[in-house]
Parts: sequence; structure tokens; C-alpha cells
Amino acid sequence: MGERAQGDTWGLAIAMEFIEREPEIGRLRAALRECAAARGGGVLVDGAVGCGKSEILGWVGEQASTIGAVSLSATGSATARARPLAILRQFLDGPAVPANLALTLDRLVEDEDTTRAARRFTTAVHEVALRQPVVVSLDDVQHADAASVRCLLHLARHSGRARVLVLLARTLDFALTDPQSDTEFLRQPDLVRIRLAPLSPAGVAELLTRDPGTADPQRAGEFHELTGGNPLLLRALIAEQGFAAGPATAPTPGGAYGRAVLTCLRRGGTGMWRVAKAAAVLDAGASAEVLRRLADTTAPATAQALGALSGAGLLNGDRLRPAVRDALLDSLDPGELSGLHRRAATVLRHHGAPAVRIAGHLLAARQAPDPWAVDVLREAAEEALDEDRAHRAIACLELAAEQCRDPAVRAQTHVRLAEVTGRLNPHAAEQRCLGEPLTALALGDLPESSMTPLARQLLSHGRLDAARRVLDRLKERTDPRAEWVDHVESDLPLSWLRHPHPAAPSPDPVERIEAAERLLRVSGLTDVTLSPLVAALHLLIDRDRASRAEAHARALLAESIRREAPGWQAVFGSACARAALCQGRLPDAEKYARQAMAVVPERAGSLFFGGPLANLICVYTEMGDYGAAAHQVNQPVDKDLFTGLHGLDYLRARGRYLLATDRVRAALADFLQVAWLVHTWGVDQPFFVPWRTDAAEALLRLDETERARELVAEQLRLCGPGGGRIRGAALRLRAMTVDVAERPALLTQAVEALRRSEDTLELARTLEALAESYRDLAEPVRAATLQSRVWHLTRDCGARPRGRTIAHAYADLPAVNIGGAGADLSESEKRVAALAASGYSNRGISEELFITVSTVEQHLTRVYRKLDIRNRRQLPAHLRSHLDWCRPTSGPHVAVPRATDEPHATGTAAADSDAHRQPQRPGEQAAVQVAGAAERVRR
Repeated sequence: MGERAQGDTWGLAIAMEFIEREPEIGRLRAALRECAAARGGGVLVDGAVGCGKSEILGWVGEQASTIGAVSLSATGSATARARPLAILRQFLDGPAVPANLALTLDRLVEDEDTTRAARRFTTAVHEVALRQPVVVSLDDVQHADAASVRCLLHLARHSGRARVLVLLARTLDFALTDPQSDTEFLRQPDLVRIRLAPLSPAGVAELLTRDPGTADPQRAGEFHELTGGNPLLLRALIAEQGFAAGPATAPTPGGAYGRAVLTCLRRGGTGMWRVAKAAAVLDAGASAEVLRRLADTTAPATAQALGALSGAGLLNGDRLRPAVRDALLDSLDPGELSGLHRRAATVLRHHGAPAVRIAGHLLAARQAPDPWAVDVLREAAEEALDEDRAHRAIACLELAAEQCRDPAVRAQTHVRLAEVTGRLNPHAAEQRCLGEPLTALALGDLPESSMTPLARQLLSHGRLDAARRVLDRLKERTDPRAEWVDHVESDLPLSWLRHPHPAAPSPDPVERIEAAERLLRVSGLTDVTLSPLVAALHLLIDRDRASRAEAHARALLAESIRREAPGWQAVFGSACARAALCQGRLPDAEKYARQAMAVVPERAGSLFFGGPLANLICVYTEMGDYGAAAHQVNQPVDKDLFTGLHGLDYLRARGRYLLATDRVRAALADFLQVAWLVHTWGVDQPFFVPWRTDAAEALLRLDETERARELVAEQLRLCGPGGGRIRGAALRLRAMTVDVAERPALLTQAVEALRRSEDTLELARTLEALAESYRDLAEPVRAATLQSRVWHLTRDCGARPRGRTIAHAYADLPAVNIGGAGADLSESEKRVAALAASGYSNRGISEELFITVSTVEQHLTRVYRKLDIRNRRQLPAHLRSHLDWCRPTSGPHVAVPRATDEPHATGTAAADSDAHRQPQRPGEQAAVQVAGAAERVRR
């Protein structure tokens, strides 16, 4: 074949098979030409596993036939390496070996003198080369026996003027078996060295472009990332997912890609395999010394293996490529993998690695039998919490508790585990508190340092009896106040446990409120500070600082969301709901309550669930949406709910709902059960559970005035002079127990007390009661003015307007003839004047009459001129008598029945109402229309 045809053949081979190999192919082509021209020598091809060395040698063998050369080829192997001259035996078994050369080889393989065998082999090959060129190739020379390598070196060194080409290929960074031969070979003056590297991203793209039947060239970057450009891995990946649409995905476990990875690693030898396993298990940048100790190899072997892995494209920096790592780990037996992780933990600890990294291997091994492992796991849990990785911290603590053999340390670990679990799931945290820690307490294994955190948690879950047992045991050993946050002296469960039965009114010192706010300002949110922070929030809410509490609670809620702690989100969301409820902002309270319930992962059997659920029942009851309230009341709750503090919340909320829907005796039963529980538990405090006013309101509805008066008097005594919201509600009910003539004075005191609080709804209830009193005392103008304010306050809170509408409130006012110039007022002017005289603003009048503000101003200007007055303050009071017909007959306003009508009920609540209701007094009707007090018990 001529040179041009020969070049076309080589060019076609390059175009089809050897992308980014043009320089290497050119040098091999030149070596073949020089061989044909009697200028022989040696070529060494270095390349990582999977990078195409065998393909290159195969191509050279094919091209040797184009120059009429005899081709002798063999492959080194670890199994045949112990047999001398094993490579020459492979030459003997090859096809088309000249007869005289075959005869010589047959004699040589039995020669024990390597030097003599090398000379005779060279002479025999040269005799063949006199007639035709000879190409001798050996793949994986690093695995060949030393005697055969010396024969090939002798042949290459003495073939400078012969038509002989010696072509050797070896894995990158692996020397020959015989170090002396390796050095001698590299000293050959005519040696040609070729190095094969993995493909670049551009090379991968070119490969995909040249074969349109495979993958999209646009995916070249992803394919290169998965394979590192290793041709063997690339071909396997294309075969596995080349036809798949979209971006490259993770290779299938056990698929073609995974098998190719294992082939590469095993072909690299035992050292490479062991170092690769060590790198896969460590899965992070590790020093060569750590890898060496884990792989149990020598330092040179480790360095050699790392070089081979990097040259093959299997490493990305100092770590195995993720897909390579996954394929390798998938191939390991679970027992072997667990053992490697245990060894990795030991090695890393010896080298001073961080606890969190050591713990990762202990978790992967699911074993921690070494004495030091428990301490490392506990330290790693705290490090994980510093990064808000609660799931990892829980896993570390669970394994530490499982593997710990010291009962005291195990109990301590379980207490900490319960604390951390509270970040994610309050119910699960509660169950952990009730399990191992209490068992350890009974056995005497719980350390004193863990008793306070355990008691704190039990109290936060409302488990008073269990908390008392812990604190009593702690009191036997040391001061029961040890380690508590002493600068917040609130009326919360801990202080009740110390002073269970108050003999005097509960004080309201300013320093407590200041201390609570100081704690909320300066304390960070941690597992330890959670309970004190919640206690401080509830103290502010109970002491009429709900807006301040809500601001702090919102900040803590936002932090809980940022730190991905759903358990904390539920706690602070519930606190926000309670604070908004105590301010009468019902839509906001509903939003917060629903958020708190949404993040509670388990509701069945959860005592914490009773708190957010109670908030939601209260919200819907206050809104007057009794159907929605009934839906929440009908949700199943665990019977254990009524054994903890959250059950008090639920009972009061359900009682307020029952009272609002006219099931007074059922409501009273709930309120009295609350009373029995707080007395049994020794936590009867007026600012915490104002059950006396709840029960008194129900008793008034049942006409048991004397009993109601006694309860209200006791509530006022316990409250003392402080407590705006609680005292205001008690004064309102006290007024209902006295003669009508005495009511305005008491109700005025209640209004003054409530103005110091932030409870808009309770203020509206009290103003409504005052309006009813004035109406009963035949002072309709004063009653109408107050009723107008009640209507607006109630609407602004997001509830249905209370009692009667503004029009109905004035329907019974005597009609007074305006007389004089007033007789000239038009009907529209009379409507505007009546509302203005009742205290409506111009915008309020426009909303009531569905006219523009400009029209209102024009009407008022004409009214002033006709009545000869200057402003609305001079409008005659008797104009309000026209308020019964000034409102439109239709519009978006909520219809509220008259005082003599049946109470309004909807949905399930209406169906549940008593079939036959007795006529009710106006004050009772007001309580039915918008039910319940805004007070919420603290947690």
C-alpha cells in the first residue's frame, strides 16, 4: 500500500477512534515508519486506567500489517508474574509467529539464565527482521515478570539499526516489577515516551458530536463531571443513559457505569483498590497519612495510588468524584463498609479530627463500642446544634445513648436528647422526657445536673406531677433552685411549685416585668433558654403587656423559622396567637394559631397540641363564627390532655364556646373542672387561670347571682389593685351582681382598668354592659353613644358587631320634632346629621350611607347653615333620634339580631344549641352574641 493510502487509513482511524490523540498518533506513526526504514527502538506509552492504552496498542498492531510487519503481542498479569519468561510464552502462543522464531522461543522459555535468554531472543528477532519488520508490544508491563522485561529491554537497546519496534504500555505512576529494569529502560537514548490523559470537556463534546446516535452534545459538561474525561467511564455512561432526554442523572447502581468504575479500580492493582476504598469512606480531603493508615499501605504505595486515581480522572481535587464514590461503596459488603467506617473514626481521632467528622463515621458504622466514642458523639451533637443541624445532633445522641454503658451518662444523654428533640417535635420531646429519664430517676441513676433540665422540660409540657417528683428528688440532694434562671421571678409553674397555695393577693411588681423584658432582649434562643423565654413572654401577656410580648415572640418565631426548628415555631407561634388574642386582633390570632398547628408533626397523643387548638377555638368563638369553633371543638384529643397544663387551656376555650352557644351548664362543668384541676395541682393563681370569672359568668346566666358574687369577690381579692385585664373583667361581672343604679360606677372602674390593658374585646364587652346600664336607667343618648363605640371596637377586632346595631340601639329613643330651621333639612341631610351627632367621622358616615366623603361634607355644610351652627359639636342631640331610619336597608354590614331576638348561631353551633331557649336579659344576650373573654392561660 502506498504512503498516501496508508496516511488515509491512519487519518480515518484518528477521526473515528482517537479524539484528542493526534500528537500521540503522529509519534506512533513516525515510529512505525522508522521501524520499516531499519531505525528501530522503543516506545513507552504511559496512561491511567481506562484512558486507552490497550486501544492504542491494538491500533498499532493493525497498522503493523500495513507495512508487512510481524506482530508479537502480550499482556502482563499479576497471576502470571511469578513465572519467569511468561511474556515470551505468550509470544509463542500468538498467531502467525515465524517457524524459526517459534522454535527459538520454545527453547528459551526453559532457559534459567536470563542474560543468555535475552541475547538469544534478540538474535532470533533480528533474524526475522532481516526479512520483514517486527513489532513487539506488551500491555500492562508493570505486571510482567522481571525476566521477560529484561529480554525486551535487551531487544530495544540493540535494535537501533534493525527493523524492530518494541512498544510497551503501563499504567500511569506504576513502576516496573524490577526497579533495576525500570531504571535501565528509562535510560534508553532512543526511547519515545507517550502519555495518554483523560479527555477534556471539549473532547467529550467532540465525541458526542461525532456519534449523533448517543447523547446530546449539550450534556458534555455533565458527562465530563461524572467521568472526569476517562474514556472507559465515558463509553459506559453513554451506553447507560446516552439516549435519555434531559440532563445527565446519577448513574444506576450496578449499571454499566458502576461496573466500569470497578474495572478501572481493580485494574489499577491492590494498592489502588485499597486507597480508593479509603478515600471513598473518608469522603473528604484527607492527608496522605490518614489515607495510608486507613488503607493499611505504605507511603510510596499510597502516593502511587493517588497519582493513578488522579491521572484516571477519578479524583476531583482531593476527593473521589461523587458518582465514582457511590459506585465503589455500593459494591462493598455492609460488614466491610461498617468496619471501614469504624477504622476511619479511630484513625481520624488519632489525628485530631473534629468530633463532628469522627461522629459521621460512627453513625455510618452504627457502632460505637470504643470507650471514647460516647464523648465524641455528644460533643459532635453540640457542634451540630451550633450549626442548627438538629437531625444530625439527635442521631449522634441516640447512638451515644444506645452504646453508652454508664447508667448516669446514658440518663444524662437521654435528657439532652429530649431537649434537642423539642426543636423538631414537641410531642416526641415529651415522650422522651417521660421515658428513660424518669426511669433513671426512679433507679437513682439520674445525675443532679440533669434534674433541673428535666424538670424544666416537664413543666413546659405541663407535666406538673412528674416535674414535682424530679424537683423533690433534687431538693433531697441540693437547693431545688439550682441552675434555674433566677432573674425572672414570674407566676409560672416553677414558682407555683415552690408556693403552691398563695394566701395573699398575687403581687405585680414592676421589677418582674422589667426582668422579663431584659431576658427577652439579651438572651439568645437555645435549648436551655427556651423555657425561660417562653415564661417571660407569658408573664408579659398576663401583666397587660401583650404587644411587647408579641413583638418579642415574632422575633423568636422568625429566628425559629430561619433555624429550621418547627418545634420552636409551634411554641412561639402559639405565644403570638395568645398575645394577639389578648389585644383583640382576631385575624392575626387566627393566622398565628393555624401556623402553630400546621408545624406540629404529630397531633394524636400530643399534649402540646391542646394549646394551639385552644387558641383557635377562642378565636372563632370571639369572632362569632360558631360553626368553625365547633369544628375545632369536635377534633379528637387525647385523654391525657387533661392531665397537664395545656388541658386547662383547652377546657377554658371549650367552656367559652359552650357558653357562647347557650349550653351554659356544660360550660360551667368545664370551668369547674378547671377549678378542681388547679386546686389539685396547687397552681391556682388569678392571673394564670381566671376560672372564677368564667364560672361567675355562667352562674349569672343561670340566675345564681349569690354564688357568682362570691367568686367575683374572691377574684378581686386575689388580683389586688393591679391587673388591668383580669381586674376589669371581674369588675364587669361584679356590676352584674348589684342593683342597676350601682352598675355604672363599677363599670366605669372596669373601663378605667381595661384602658390600662390592651384587651380591646374585653373593653368592648364592658362598654356594652355600661350602655345596657344606661339604657336600663332611661339614659338612651349616653347608651347610644357607648353602643356606637362598641360596634366600631368589635368590628375593628375582626368579630361580628356586638349586641344590637347602631340603628337598633336608638330605635326606642323618643322622636323629637326638630322644629325651627331644622324642619327644612332634607332626608339625606337628616341621615348625615344624625350620624355626625352620634360621633361618626366623615369617612365613617360615607361608609354607613354608601356615599362619597365629598358628598358628606356638602351635606354637613348645608346642615350647619340651616341650623345656624358652626361645627358638629353644636349639632342638637335629638338629631340622633333619626338614627333608626338613617341606615340603608341593604349593604355589606353584618346583620345582628335585636336584644329580644333569638341568639344568632351558625353551622354546627346552631344545631347544637338548646331546642327551647328561655328569654334572656340584654346583658346575657350580649354575652351570647360575642362569646368568651380574651384571657388565655399561660403554658
